[in-house]
Amino acid sequence: MENDLVNKKSIVSSKNLPKSAICLDTSFEESNIKKKRKKNKKNDDENISNVNNDNYFEKYKHEEPMMFDFLTEQDYNNYNKCELFFKNHFENIDMKNINEVVTKLRNEKDNIYLSNYVSSSSDSEGGDVTECNDKRSGEYKKNLKLINLNRSKRARLNVIVIKKKYISGSGSSSSSSSSGAHNTVIMTPIFMPVGTKSCIKGLLSEEVENLCKYIILSNTYHLSNIYDMDTFKKNKDINNFIKFPNSVLTDSGGFQMVSLSKRIKILEEGIVFNNIYDSYNIKKNIDYLMGRTTNHDMSIYDANPVIDSINSNVNFGTDTISTVNNASTTDKQYVSMGEDILLSPEISIRLQNYIGADIIMALDDVRSALEPDIKKIEDATYRTNRWLVRCIKSHQNKNNQTLFGIIQGGLNINLRNKSMDFIIRQKLNGYAVGGLCGGEKKKKFIEIIHHCSNEKVNKKYNYLPINKCRYIMGIGYIIDILLCSIFGYDMFDCVYPTRTARFNTALSFDGTIKLKQAQYKYDFTPIVKHCKCYVCMKYTRASIHMLISKKNPIVNILLTIHNIFFILHFCYLMRVSIFSNKIDYFVTTVLYNNFVIGVKNGNYKIPDDDKKQLDTSYNQQLNGHDKEWLDEHDQLKINEKKKKQNYQNINNMTEQLTHCIENEKKIKELKNNLPFWLLQALQYANIELKF
Repeated sequence: MENDLVNKKSIVSSKNLPKSAICLDTSFEESNIKKKRKKNKKNDDENISNVNNDNYFEKYKHEEPMMFDFLTEQDYNNYNKCELFFKNHFENIDMKNINEVVTKLRNEKDNIYLSNYVSSSSDSEGGDVTECNDKRSGEYKKNLKLINLNRSKRARLNVIVIKKKYISGSGSSSSSSSSGAHNTVIMTPIFMPVGTKSCIKGLLSEEVENLCKYIILSNTYHLSNIYDMDTFKKNKDINNFIKFPNSVLTDSGGFQMVSLSKRIKILEEGIVFNNIYDSYNIKKNIDYLMGRTTNHDMSIYDANPVIDSINSNVNFGTDTISTVNNASTTDKQYVSMGEDILLSPEISIRLQNYIGADIIMALDDVRSALEPDIKKIEDATYRTNRWLVRCIKSHQNKNNQTLFGIIQGGLNINLRNKSMDFIIRQKLNGYAVGGLCGGEKKKKFIEIIHHCSNEKVNKKYNYLPINKCRYIMGIGYIIDILLCSIFGYDMFDCVYPTRTARFNTALSFDGTIKLKQAQYKYDFTPIVKHCKCYVCMKYTRASIHMLISKKNPIVNILLTIHNIFFILHFCYLMRVSIFSNKIDYFVTTVLYNNFVIGVKNGNYKIPDDDKKQLDTSYNQQLNGHDKEWLDEHDQLKINEKKKKQNYQNINNMTEQLTHCIENEKKIKELKNNLPFWLLQALQYANIELKF
């Protein structure tokens, strides 16, 4: 009671306060604002004086990346003529006549583009041997065709022809077009920008069409939760719905096993998602596809009817059908916040059939690359095989949608072999390598991508066929795209270019440019020198930095445009290099820009720098092959020193010799900066570092 009286007495009414005391807070705030203004003015004055001072530019001085000067104007012209040749011959033909056109072009004496032709992909699927042995004569029954074109070392240049579903400006699908079938002609290697929910964040449809000339990717899980399947059905397919005149690939929803790992349970029937969305749409979609009126009882997804329809003699690796009813769950604590929804192989394929993408993916059991339990990886590999059989049986639109199988097996070569042996025997039109880019060491990553595409060493069915599409999932970093390309892969996808744009970061030839940093406040150069994208033509680094500082949302749009353009242009330069047989020069230039110039500029951080981590104990653990390779690498360094000494003893050196010495210095500098895993990758791919 006494305390209450004290508190009441201590409360002073504002009426009794003097006027100056009432205004105390206000005057204090005003004085703070004035101080801040003076401080900002002082900083601005200092910045202006710094700009006029040479020390400012010296502090933020950066080295420009090397240009791709080894590619001549003639190289670009020759490649562009090749691309135009295939567009002219394949864009407007009916896909059923494509075999006939290929044969006709091969028989032409003056045709130089198909001189390295191996064999084009067949239209067989699901292990139909009689179809596979049909010498590819007669009408072609698929919507996708791969044509082998050229090789430089292990890197390959291929043509993928995909039947179009939407023709820009016609307002109708290709099936109803009176002018005949039209096709998208894709030159590989190619990166596929990701529009998870049927659109790329921040971009108008016109911008997507202008940037993405070949193919984009979307996701079945997200589309099924957001849209009613009638949306796609009434528009015929996703291509017509978003009015995208090129190709679309949909992921099966398997990747969400990793991205939503705490909200899933894995059963033999499929994946149980604790849905992050309101489940109304996806329940309605599944009920519609399965001919039901409710979707509340999980027991309706009994796997036995599906399993009974599968040949009991089918071998899924070393695992058999008897293990089908064993359930698997994740070790992580299951988060139950939404409603449980089952995504089975049958449902995933049926949803993709209704969405109507050109390429659809089989549902796979994806495990983290860092999963320590080899038994779980093994179970997931065999389950992926079983699910693929169910996907093939459920696929109801084989003539208009190409199904890709996904190779699993974690970081275990033996399991990868078993996965390839089973999946490749299904005679699909394309194969993907999944389960990578999940935080694994680069050395293991290189071993897997090298092994899965090594047709010279591996036995049949233990490498991806050369006449089929090779797709490696989740690849978005420039160096990763480069490495996968020199190992002979065709297609890549990742959210990295668009997601990093939303963090105010631009892609460049020497790494990434964080435009929020103060050093770009007075940098009036384009984001990337000589880049022809809209952003680099209209904006400078300083103007982008200013927009970021003002929190203007247009920055996300501008950097998304730049990043997508940049990564697609990078693939274009790589294709020109492969076509011109200059892949060695291209690889050397890209690596030097990142591992030397990028490191100096602070734009690139070397991943898994095992040279710094290498110690005596590790050196003792190296196997004989690695020791032999390291000895050879050391000998090369000794020879380079001898060459340098010989050059230094020569007087009156010619300009050519000077240039040669400068290049050798650069190569030596590059080799010293490259980690061992990358040097090993270059050896696997038979790439010689040279300028």
